[in-house]
Amino acid sequence: MLNSKGVLVIALAMTVALAGPALAQPRPGGGMGTGMGPVHYNPQAVTTVTGTVESLADLPSLGRGGGKGMQHRGALLKTDQGSLMVDLAPAWFLNEKKIVVQAGDTVSATGSKTTLDNQPGLIAREVTVKGATLKLRDEQGVPVWQGAGRGGGMGQGMKSGGGMGQGPPPR
Repeated sequence: MLNSKGVLVIALAMTVALAGPALAQPRPGGGMGTGMGPVHYNPQAVTTVTGTVESLADLPSLGRGGGKGMQHRGALLKTDQGSLMVDLAPAWFLNEKKIVVQAGDTVSATGSKTTLDNQPGLIAREVTVKGATLKLRDEQGVPVWQGAGRGGGMGQGMKSGGGMGQGPPPR
């Protein structure tokens, strides 16, 4: 017969065994901490815009945290069709890739049309500035910095074994 300690150990083991798979299920948008990835990215709304950078801004993440989490670098582009905010990537990622975007630069960006802060926007999949092109997201909008080893987020790894995702940069 089991004593109360044995029953507690068995109950704990069963809880872990049953809860683990449920917690590991993929979530829409690829998991925790995906930034402006698949949650807002629409592969059917992809376009390319070219314009002059009017200003730069730090944009809140639109990922799982409902606006909480890492900041994204945005560039307000003045195009032939007007101005629109282009979400690029977290500043740490742009710095790591040595991509510097400044006011006055001519930028070409391909990505998903969206609305950012009630204004026309674009979630960039690829950006070209000063002759350098950088891939920011895959065809489905999953950020390439997921799995870059910048923190402890879960990313896509739970679904397909694709590695660890991004978390906030170290403080």
